Amino acid sequence: MRWFLLSVLLLAGATAGEKCLLTDFYGLSWINDPTLRHMELSRWLTTNGDSCSSEQLVLLWNRLAEWSGAADSAELRGKVLYYYARARAREDKK
Repeated sequence: MRWFLLSVLLLAGATAGEKCLLTDFYGLSWINDPTLRHMELSRWLTTNGDSCSSEQLVLLWNRLAEWSGAADSAELRGKVLYYYARARAREDKK
């Protein structure tokens, strides 16, 4: 199942120059230490969140518990919601 999901993410991946690659976020989910995994996932969201589309952030929200495991937190979910609101505002302006 993971390989199927990874291939779907790669096929639905970013265009050239886009920084929101959910496959990178997914790759961080394999870090064994939950504290380090939480820090890296949080850093990824801070760095790449503004580059994500609302669709990508919905996918991320739906998979966050599975991908982050014990590192799932209100902080990560709050960041996803924050960047989702920004993405929707950006997309509504177009």
